[in-house]
Order: sequence, then structure tokens, then C-alpha cells
Amino acid sequence: MPKRHLSKFLDDKHRIVVGAFFVAFLLIGLGIYKDYGLSWDENRNHENGKKSFNYVFKGDRSLLTYSDRYYGVAFELPLFMIEKILKLETSRQVFLMRHLATFLMFFLGVVFFYRLNKDHFRSWKIGLLGSLLLILSPRLFAESFYNSKDLVFLSFFIISIYTLIQFLEKTSLFRAAVHALVCALLIDVRVLGVLVPGLTLFFFVAAPIFTGRPPVRTLKKEILALFLFLVLTICLMILFWPILWNDPVAQFIRAWRKMSRYPWSRAVLYMGRYISPENLPWHYIPVWFVITTPLLYTANFAAGLVRSIAEIFRRPVSRFRDSQKRDTLLFLAWFFGPLLAVIIFKPVVYDSWRHLYFIYPAFLILSLKGMVILFVSLKSLRRAGKILAPLFVLIILFGLVRTAAFMIANHPHQNVYFNALAGKDVQADWDLDYWGLSYRQALEYILKNDPDQRINICVQNAPGQLNSFILKDEDGKRLNYVTDLGQAKYFLSDYRWQKEGYSYSQEFYSITVGRAKIMVVFKLR
Repeated sequence: MPKRHLSKFLDDKHRIVVGAFFVAFLLIGLGIYKDYGLSWDENRNHENGKKSFNYVFKGDRSLLTYSDRYYGVAFELPLFMIEKILKLETSRQVFLMRHLATFLMFFLGVVFFYRLNKDHFRSWKIGLLGSLLLILSPRLFAESFYNSKDLVFLSFFIISIYTLIQFLEKTSLFRAAVHALVCALLIDVRVLGVLVPGLTLFFFVAAPIFTGRPPVRTLKKEILALFLFLVLTICLMILFWPILWNDPVAQFIRAWRKMSRYPWSRAVLYMGRYISPENLPWHYIPVWFVITTPLLYTANFAAGLVRSIAEIFRRPVSRFRDSQKRDTLLFLAWFFGPLLAVIIFKPVVYDSWRHLYFIYPAFLILSLKGMVILFVSLKSLRRAGKILAPLFVLIILFGLVRTAAFMIANHPHQNVYFNALAGKDVQADWDLDYWGLSYRQALEYILKNDPDQRINICVQNAPGQLNSFILKDEDGKRLNYVTDLGQAKYFLSDYRWQKEGYSYSQEFYSITVGRAKIMVVFKLR
């Protein structure tokens, strides 16, 4: 089939192509969601949902003094309700359900990311490429199964930006209500979600300044819609976050303060040194971002960023007169606003850049823009374009295939992805499996290869025991956790806070990702 006929066929049948893409993605998720271990946070996240459930439906006021009461529960409370409705009895059933639900939330985020890019670039093909880039982001893909805070927040953030743009495109009371609902849920996942209502206010106030005053009738309609949005956002935010029911203003302020100065004192490994989260250098987040993102995406982001900034400074007033250019300004604010805020105000962050995962979709949109610009520029060259443009496409495809190959080869440990910029001695320079997920595979290996009905094991840190919750009941009962190495048959470690390694001689099992060993099991006797 000739190239132009194939292109026309795909355009005519693009709904089938897009549908097949998302069905394939969904089937992959359904096929592998049971493979991931339990992280440090998952049991606590489950407890957060439980506390709020008991407060709402049983009148249990222990939530009001609970240490983690200021975590948003817009996702955790429904998960606990599902657990009750389905009558899940074992911890394995509960956490597998949670992994599936977390993935489905990410799946929804990817669908909206497709819509966001399709509308912005006015091309379903670029929209689909954007979704593929988000899926082929190794760390985020892995965390989309077990990180019910950062990845759920990312997904809601994508949806909130989409509803914001829809609200800006056509102001109506219905769109105001939809955007308010999404923003309320976003804030009730993480309080930092107030950024989106802030962006909403800015673009509504600034747009008339740049485009001229609208007719009085239209202005009244916009003011009414904006008022409805603000009132509904506040009301729904309080409704979906039970801790706010008792003195909403004071509790919200406490939640904000807790978020900005979370009491975490354990050191992080950064450039080969252990550093307190309160004393991290300004470049901690940017460096982690760069070394854990595929270089292909970063290179194209640079091209898209240069073009976007050039457009803004060339004719800044016109940014709001063209919706596509206005949205580019929105995406720049989405990416750089939180990043600069972290650098300037220095809130407590740790575990790489996971607290800022929500800015990553904006990064990918600018990366897509870079790809489009470079491709069009190369294609416009006369003779050389016939060679360079297809070559550029091949480079993109090679980069995507290489990333996918890493994810398949290292499943389910895609969360320990580093690119070449991380250096040769990754194990000595950076935190690796800081979630402790690899303990699950280590425990399963021991259970499979040791015939003892009762196995004494000692683990370096909490996830070593937490991961027994996702094992089958009959397997978990065979494990006996001890704190005395003298009583243990096996010692397990994910090397967190122990980059120097161990002197034990009999290595029974290990997991390696790239050149880094992320899990080791020593047989002591």
C-alpha cells in the first residue's frame, strides 16, 4: 500500500487504532499487576483509608489524633470502601486489589493525556505518541501499580489540566462544575493540588487583559462560572476530606504546613554521599530528574523548550489570543512553577523526585513539541530532508524500543531505571530500590528453594516484613522474622543505607538491574 494511502487509511480508522492501543495497554496492566511487591508506604496508605472510613461510617474519632491524618484520602477512602464491599479477607487480596485500582487510575490518566495532546497538537498521532512516552517511562510505569499517592496525584493532575483547558475554551456552568469536582479530588489526594485552582484563576483573570474586554453579557457569564467553580471546589474539597469536617480552615492550614515540612530525618544517598533531606542541595531534584528519564525525551524537551520560550518573548501579548500558544504557557507554568518552588523554598523532599512526578506530563508535552519541530525542520530541507527526516524517526523508534526492552528485561523492577548520565557506579552513588519492593521476589525465592516448614529470616528494614503481606497465606506462615542474626537462617537486604555492602560469604540469591545489585539474600547457616 502506498505511503499516502496508508496514512489516509489510518486517519480514517484512527479510532480503531487508538482503541487497540489502549486495549493493549489495559491488557498488559491486567496481566502484570500481581507481580509487584509492597512498598514502605502501602500499609500506611491503607491505614489512612481505614481511619477515615471508621470516622465517617462508625463515628470513630481516633482520626482526629492520628499521626497521618493530614494525608488526603480521596483515593484511599474509596479503596477501603471497595475492600469492604468485595469482602476481601486476606492481606494479599487487599493489596492486589489496591495495585489494580492504582493502575486503572493511571490508565485513566494516560487516556486523558492522549486527549490533552491530541487537542493541543491537533493530531491523534501525536496524541498517541505522547501516551506512549508516558507509558514508556520506566520508573513511573512501575510506580503506577503501587504508588497510590504520587502516581494517583499525577493522573488527577493530568485530568485537571484537561478540564481546565476545556473550561477556558468554552466557559459554562457545567464545565465549571466538572473542573471543580476534579480539582477537589486532586487537592484531596495531595494538598499541593491547590496549584490548579491557582492556575485557573490566573488564566481567567489574565486572558481578558491580553485579549480585550469581552461583551458585558459574556463577562457576567464568565464571572458567574468562575464563582461557581471556586465555591464548588471548596465545598467538594471539604466533603471528600473528612479531617476537614472539624474546623476546615485550621485543618487545611495544618495539612499545608505538614506537607511543606514533613518530618523525615533518614538520610538519602546522593552522588555517593548520605545527606539529610533538610540539607539537600538545590540541584537534588533536577539531577534526579535528568538521570532517571530516558535521554531521548530530555533531548527533545530541550528543543521544545527553546522554541516555546522564543515564541513567548517574540510576541508575549499574543500568547492568550491563540489557544495553542496559551496552553504552551500553561504547560511551562505546570513544569517550571513547582520545580522552581522546590528549589527556592526548599520543602522536605526525598526518594529521588517522586514528590514532583506530577510535573512530568508537562515535560513530555514540551518533549513532543521538540520532536514535532525537529521533524518538520528536517523534512523542510530539500534533498537532505529525504534522508534526515526518516533518520530522525528511526532514532525516535530506536530510543522507544530500547526503553521498552529495558522495562521488559527488568520486570518488575522498572523503578530502578537510570540512564547513562548516572555514571558507572550506580550502586555507590544513588538510592536504588528505596521502596523495598524487591523483598517480595527474594522471599518467594527462599520459599521455593527451601523445604523447611518454618524459616527464620532477618531483614534489613521494614519492607522485608511488609512484603510477606502479599504472599499466599500458606507461604507467609512459613516465614519467621527474627531480629537476632544468630537465630536467622537467611539475611535479606535492599542496600538502603548500606551502600558499602556486606561481608557475608554465602550469597544465596540476588537481583541485579543494569550494573547495580538491588537485593541480596545471604544464607547464614
